[in-house]
Amino acid sequence: MMNLRNRILITLFALGTILGGCDSLIFDDLEDCPQGVYVKFYSMTPCDVDSTFIGEVPSLTVFAFDENDKLATSVTQQKVTLSRDYELLVPVSEGNYSFVAWAGLNDNFTSGAFTPGVTTRKDVVLTLKSANNIAANLGSTRVWHGESPVISLPNPKENGSVYKHTAINLTELTNRVKVIVEIESSVKDIVPQDLAVSVGSANGTVHIDGSMPLKLPQLTYPLLHADYTDTSVAWNFALLDLVTGYHNNLAITYTKTGEKVFDGDLIASILLNTVDGGINLACENDFTVKFVMKDYCAECGTHFSCAIYVNDWLVHSYSTEL
Repeated sequence: MMNLRNRILITLFALGTILGGCDSLIFDDLEDCPQGVYVKFYSMTPCDVDSTFIGEVPSLTVFAFDENDKLATSVTQQKVTLSRDYELLVPVSEGNYSFVAWAGLNDNFTSGAFTPGVTTRKDVVLTLKSANNIAANLGSTRVWHGESPVISLPNPKENGSVYKHTAINLTELTNRVKVIVEIESSVKDIVPQDLAVSVGSANGTVHIDGSMPLKLPQLTYPLLHADYTDTSVAWNFALLDLVTGYHNNLAITYTKTGEKVFDGDLIASILLNTVDGGINLACENDFTVKFVMKDYCAECGTHFSCAIYVNDWLVHSYSTEL
């Protein structure tokens, strides 16, 4: 019995030594004591009154950048559930750090190599795969990005193991766009199957900080699916981030003649022009763009106008001649 008790005491003492080995009140040699920052994740747009939690994502990568804006380290986890209780430990020590998170990246994207001491926030984190300038089908893919405040860790030689906590607000950088054309009865000899749509943007490459390089080729996004009725058609698309200045084009074509029912900038001409500023791009990622076609020259049968709505907000009327 005594031998067993002694063995238990020795074991407990050894564990106490290991666990307390970086206690600055007990030990002098603290230089190699581990430190780090625990990162939590939430999502809250400027229009929200409370935070939400994303849930399951195929991947999560957190980059730690030092005060010289160089990569200190990065941590990647696969198949993560970003719940209220989830947090990720990023091992860093002594210095000022900010943390950049990317969630949701999958096989639709390629990434570059990330090298501590070399990589900066302006390096590419993702490039959407494409072939002949046709983007990969994003389907239900959702991608989030966010950055933490600066966190400072002290010198471990003086303070031992110190672990701090921070949180990152993740903003979604993917969008769903449904384009609907409704044809009023005044329009003769045109049926929904006569129309085709094209959606494109030069937004297929993104830096670690969430910005995008300019002057890249425009990618055409593939149609996810189309739904037809006798008098309407709805086309569905999934796109990366919609930012002004990146050739965000939406074109609707009358296929029998090649004429354009509409051809313009999806953001500048449509999303930012709703009456009374009904759309806030910082708060919304799902857009329904509806065109209502009617003939305003019934006797000639060639002139049409389109009333345009985004998420039921009126944009303006647009006239064309077919």
